[in-house]
Amino acid sequence: MEPFEKEKLMSQVSNQESFIFKTELMVRRSDTRSATVVGGLFVSHLTYETFIPLVNEVFDAFLESYTWSKANIAGANIIIPKMEVEYKSEAKAGDVLEFSAGIFNLGKKSCELHISASQKVSKEEVGFAKIFLVFYDYVSKKTLEIPSEFRAKF
Repeated sequence: MEPFEKEKLMSQVSNQESFIFKTELMVRRSDTRSATVVGGLFVSHLTYETFIPLVNEVFDAFLESYTWSKANIAGANIIIPKMEVEYKSEAKAGDVLEFSAGIFNLGKKSCELHISASQKVSKEEVGFAKIFLVFYDYVSKKTLEIPSEFRAKF
């Protein structure tokens, strides 16, 4: 068996009922990439690389819904050592995407923020991101336990 066959796809790991935050974003022209592909077909759509800034915007909105920011999450800082992104299907300029976000795998000093995006009209999944958060004190240069206020929310 190949190593990747043992792993679950990222989007299969999350329980959809645990996505507690929802928002919508419209895909802008600046969010798309255009190219002429093999066969002479012109395409213009969201790509994995342009999906990441939308994920970042949803991350900020998620934190703001709790009056937090990346610089202050329940009185602590974070570092983001890893992010995984799956690009599933095309989204074009003008499409409205529904984003869902939730906290998963809450540990002692870290957790994951999962963000899923789907077409508003067709409900087709467009992409999925998993952001690994580690709570950190930049003054002492040490990891921190997850703040109790954060833990209580999730």
